[in-house]
Amino acid sequence: MKNLILAAKMLGAFAMLSPDGFTIDKNTLEPITSGYCVAVADTQNSFGSDGALNVVNYASDNDNIKAFGGWFNQQNGLFYYDAVIVVNDLQTALRLGRENKQIAIFDLNRMKEITL
Repeated sequence: MKNLILAAKMLGAFAMLSPDGFTIDKNTLEPITSGYCVAVADTQNSFGSDGALNVVNYASDNDNIKAFGGWFNQQNGLFYYDAVIVVNDLQTALRLGRENKQIAIFDLNRMKEITL
């Protein structure tokens, strides 16, 4: 549990360093700079320190989750954290986005949101 709390604190640090958002590898904490990001529905609405811990716990229990993401919601002033699936194929990302009931996915190559 101590390692999970430390990882959640690291997500908070990334949020402070990257206020517009970030996508990082869950094992190395290195930035991921290509592909399409899809947030997992199970970690939706995770914000603040409790949200970061929720995302880290979820990712530690799910081997298919390879990344963490974070983004600032300008509408409510909260920084959200997500367990993220990163894929290289747009059609796969669109399908996963719909399956996870997302309103958008993110294209890291172009640094643009794609509304579903």
